[in-house]
Amino acid sequence: MANKLAVRPANGLSRAAREEPTRGCPSGQARERSRGGGGGGPPRLKIRCLRAPRVRIPPPAREGLRFAFIGRPLTWHVLERIFYPRSIAVVGASRDRAKVGNVILRNIASTFTGRIYPVNDKADSVEGMRAFRRLSDIGEPVDLVVVSVPREEAVAVIEEAGSAGAGGAIVISSGFREVGGEGARLEEELKAAARKHGLRFLGPNTMGIVTPTFNATFTYVEVKHGGMAIVAQSGGMGAYMLTWAQRTGTGLSYFVGLGNQADVSEVDVLRFLAEDPETRAIFVYLEGVSDGDRFLAEVPEVTRRKPVAFLKGGASEAGAAAASTHTGSLAGSYELFRAAVRTVGGIFVSDLHDLLNLAKVIGSSEPINEEVLVLTNSGGHGVLAMDEISRNSLAPARVPQRVQAELASVLPKHASPRNPLDLGGDAGADRYSEALRLVQDLSCTKLVIVQALATVSCVEVARVMQRFRGKGLVGVLMGMDEGAAARILDAAGIPAFHFPEDAIRAISMYLRRREPAIKVRAAAPLKGALEIVSGKQYLRDEDAFRVLELYGVGVPPWAVVEDPRSAADAAERIGYPLVMKISPDAPTHKTEVGGVRLNVERGDVEKRFAELSAISKRVLLQRQLSGVEVFVGGVNDQVFGPAVLVGLGGIYVEVLRSVSYGLSPVSEEEAMEMMRESRVLDALTARKRGYDVGSVARTISRISGMIVDLGIKELDINPLIVNEEGAFAVDVRIRM
Repeated sequence: MANKLAVRPANGLSRAAREEPTRGCPSGQARERSRGGGGGGPPRLKIRCLRAPRVRIPPPAREGLRFAFIGRPLTWHVLERIFYPRSIAVVGASRDRAKVGNVILRNIASTFTGRIYPVNDKADSVEGMRAFRRLSDIGEPVDLVVVSVPREEAVAVIEEAGSAGAGGAIVISSGFREVGGEGARLEEELKAAARKHGLRFLGPNTMGIVTPTFNATFTYVEVKHGGMAIVAQSGGMGAYMLTWAQRTGTGLSYFVGLGNQADVSEVDVLRFLAEDPETRAIFVYLEGVSDGDRFLAEVPEVTRRKPVAFLKGGASEAGAAAASTHTGSLAGSYELFRAAVRTVGGIFVSDLHDLLNLAKVIGSSEPINEEVLVLTNSGGHGVLAMDEISRNSLAPARVPQRVQAELASVLPKHASPRNPLDLGGDAGADRYSEALRLVQDLSCTKLVIVQALATVSCVEVARVMQRFRGKGLVGVLMGMDEGAAARILDAAGIPAFHFPEDAIRAISMYLRRREPAIKVRAAAPLKGALEIVSGKQYLRDEDAFRVLELYGVGVPPWAVVEDPRSAADAAERIGYPLVMKISPDAPTHKTEVGGVRLNVERGDVEKRFAELSAISKRVLLQRQLSGVEVFVGGVNDQVFGPAVLVGLGGIYVEVLRSVSYGLSPVSEEEAMEMMRESRVLDALTARKRGYDVGSVARTISRISGMIVDLGIKELDINPLIVNEEGAFAVDVRIRM
């Protein structure tokens, strides 16, 4: 087991031998079984009583790796008795091998070298081990209690575990918050019982955990020990990822099933794994974040130490509803979760396919660079690879003249020694070897594509690549023997893919990590702003424009009037042409109710005022502007708090839905990144019109701070008109 993670199935002795009662051995002692025989006779099972060893399972050496989070104890010490127990009790350890409690007990028994206590109120022994009717009958505190009982009994078990001095618990039982009603009430009782005794627990509704020293799950897999940790809120997703790790030979350090996160949360587990020296990367599947503020404050400390990739369920309304019934999670905004991951320095992936592909790159030993050189025996695959490199904002590597001259003697006469390097359809393993020898020292990623043909196989090229490992290689293997070739590269620590697009997307995701940042949300309202918004649920136009002006957000010259004379005076002061709009007391889509008049000249003011005042007693006058229409919005998310969003404005915000989200406050640099992501920057810079791009970034940044300062719930600026003179908020709605 030295090189295996503790997840092998509980086979061991025969069922008869394992189920033989332990009567005749004193309490706390077990039976030693050995095979014996003599005189050529059949081997006999020898059993003698011995005291169960008091084994201290030491955590991995972590000298110098501990770090404190302000105001909180070290997570390693908080969770150590869950992840590194000296003793484990399984409550609900059934004699029925089809029951979850029995499967978990067998998994623990086959992997754990500490003391194991089955708890079953109807049996004297389970799986050959003495069983106890209650936790209190064990006679000594247990480090970890695994709870696999009906939900109605779980609260009493946690209460007893706390009273007996247990160090931690894993609640496998389901039927709690995820089903609502009575289940939600029982989960609150579970939390209260644990809190009373200072007992930390995983779950409920969890698949369990796998550590380097034991398997406390109900799945049968065997994976090697390695540097990748998996954290999954879904048991089914966790089981799939464990199976994937077994099938691909991916080494794991830990698997943690979060379940409902009633106590131990994803942040607790991530902090624990950050301190573990054997964990090199962490892959997380979440359906909901337990505490958005903690996530934003503490996960940056994790991502500074090692890569963390996130996949989230609940992107659609149907998915969010399913997440609620699956783990009782509040899914929150999918887009804001993506923004949060980007803020804390994590890697966001949109589906399981991308997550597993990313794992190949992160788990490899190859240095990865954003400059990519393609080597291929298929010109078509080379062209597609270059297209994908461009789409993912990677850079095609340039081949130096010296290397080009050397490559000319290796490549076919008609081939160009430039990127992509087309080795020709007749290339054999020798040509791949010579080409790699000549480019091996270039500081770029070498994407080696092989299409199995009559002249070469995937396995042959994989063996060539083995000789150049550590030189930034990524393999793309296509042919009947691609599976065998992938196993060769996996063994060498070289990422192996079956499509160029998958490889390039994985490289891009890995390299596009943002430097982790912590959002400081200290409200500091500008003088006069609170007086304007105080006691109001919705800001009328005049209040909204005054607040924007206080925060340095550009607005066109404006006035709100209630009579024709005031309208005429304001029009002369503002200048022509004008836009005239209704200015209602409540939020209204002005265009939809016929409340907007464009291109108003001096002789039109009185007539247009009469038309609009029939809809609203107040009328808004503004200087009419031209330029690109941009949408800037603000929300106060129930999970991650205040956020700002940007996209193309006018009708396009709903039609194109190309919107980027950022958690407030947003710097001008972050705002520029949001503009790039939402294609707003493309619209502003098209045809080199000289539009003031910087003013948009400043507007987004100032709006993001204003949302924090004033506690704004919702904000819409649509449109923000941008031209050579700046960015101007033309239509604004603010809900407090």
